[in-house]
Amino acid sequence: MDRKRTLVIKNPHLRKVRDALRMAIVNATFERQKEIRKKKRRFHPTEVERRIPLANQEQDLDRALRASVCMCPICRSQTSDMIFNPVIKKWYCIKCYEENRKWYRTHPNSTESRYTPNPFP
Repeated sequence: MDRKRTLVIKNPHLRKVRDALRMAIVNATFERQKEIRKKKRRFHPTEVERRIPLANQEQDLDRALRASVCMCPICRSQTSDMIFNPVIKKWYCIKCYEENRKWYRTHPNSTESRYTPNPFP
């Protein structure tokens, strides 16, 4: 996506379906990460060549979950309406998005370079 997009569902029945699907995806991801951690524990810490691919898989799952619409990367909310931030390419709940947007507007020199664009337009 290349533009800001807001997903708001007003129908309570559709909200239940959305929340149930999100929870199923998140729980499946957490279970998969748990299995990967169990496999990593089988190897001795000196066996780095066997542990690194498992650690990469675990990080890929976490990164995909944080970038998905299933969970807000800041507050970890799974039941709120979401806004897509095209600068960062992540979905945020409306509350976190507005709080970060206010913060960046009141702290214009918050980034390292003053020419860096505001990630919360």
